Amino acid sequence: MKFQTLCSGSKGNCAVLTGGGATVLIDLGMSVPALEKALGERNIKPEKIDAVFITHEHTDHISGLDAFSKKYGKKVFVHEKGFLETAKKLYWTNHRLTSFGDGSFAFKGLTVSSFRCPHDSAYCCGYRFDDGTAAVATATDLGRADGLASFVKGCGLVLLESNHDPEMLRKGDYPYMLKKRVGGGSGHLSNEQAADAAVEMAKQGVRRILLGHLSENNNTPETAFHAVVQQLEKNGFTEGVDVIVDVVGQWKPSEVYNVE
Repeated sequence: MKFQTLCSGSKGNCAVLTGGGATVLIDLGMSVPALEKALGERNIKPEKIDAVFITHEHTDHISGLDAFSKKYGKKVFVHEKGFLETAKKLYWTNHRLTSFGDGSFAFKGLTVSSFRCPHDSAYCCGYRFDDGTAAVATATDLGRADGLASFVKGCGLVLLESNHDPEMLRKGDYPYMLKKRVGGGSGHLSNEQAADAAVEMAKQGVRRILLGHLSENNNTPETAFHAVVQQLEKNGFTEGVDVIVDVVGQWKPSEVYNVE
């Protein structure tokens, strides 16, 4: 199984996963030309994308979806509890939307599971993809990480939100209500929360964690990385040996990760 983030942050989110005979996108918050360029660098033709899995209806996760649907006409999956609000924001995608409920379902050679992420949207979910030999999970846009470690147990790779440093958020120039939203239980995961979640994931056998959806205003890659690594080491996990931690960004695709 291969996984790569094409963009990750408040201005757009998209990742590509190949495994089980399928090539899928997780979210599509980038323009179609930018997507085509990024996929082309992987020698992936957009026509070969089998489906798009949407986490929730916020613009930074679906901004390119309608144009992509108009051009390529691919199936789009969205949780049934977020179906209506997602459909309201789209036109060309509507007849491509396929809803799913709680539990797992099969898509080609993948088993797909979802995890509810506490976030101020109609419904936000993380995903887990299993191909029989490896598993990858994504969990961003969540104000709390309750129960997440059990969901990602045994995954070879997890994309985990590490959105903000609480002190940078507190001292920053965001309006009070936005600070309250971002730092609240239905907002975004802080570095400290991500660090605690990373420890629990390591205990469940996760060996690679990608820190994503970083705020450009209230965080830095170095701050997020060190917060997580320090907490892991306090709990007996050595970065680079027991757990590998990477940070993925807004403007540059990540490396392509081989997950076994």
